[in-house]
Amino acid sequence: MEKTLKVHSYESFGTVDGPGIRYVVFLSGCHLKCKYCQNRDTWDIRSGHEVKVYDLINTILRYESYIKPTGGVTVSGGEPLLQAEALIELFKELKKYNIHTAIDTSGMFKLNDTIKELISLTDLFLLDIKHIVPEKSKELVRFF
Repeated sequence: MEKTLKVHSYESFGTVDGPGIRYVVFLSGCHLKCKYCQNRDTWDIRSGHEVKVYDLINTILRYESYIKPTGGVTVSGGEPLLQAEALIELFKELKKYNIHTAIDTSGMFKLNDTIKELISLTDLFLLDIKHIVPEKSKELVRFF
């Protein structure tokens, strides 16, 4: 495990980012600039600190008895799909421990082989739909 993630912050006892008690990892970096963003401080990928996937797994495992069997790990942000390759490594390791995985995402990405692999390793997607009407959505979101 040599991949790193740009991490903004953590929440060790999350109860609103998926089912059960969750270890929530907030990643840095987002390609959107949403008018009503709750995590504006995660937009800049330079604001995060690099964390090796191996080190993050070891930290998460300290909470294993709290998050299993009905909780798990949620990766939020920012936009987690900007760091899809490292998330693949993280989720492969979490699967070895039967830990539920979730991603909180805008879903604003083109489907490619990397994203497809990440989808196959993800138990739950929390999709942040900005607005059901495309024209209204454009009023709420600007791209960097």
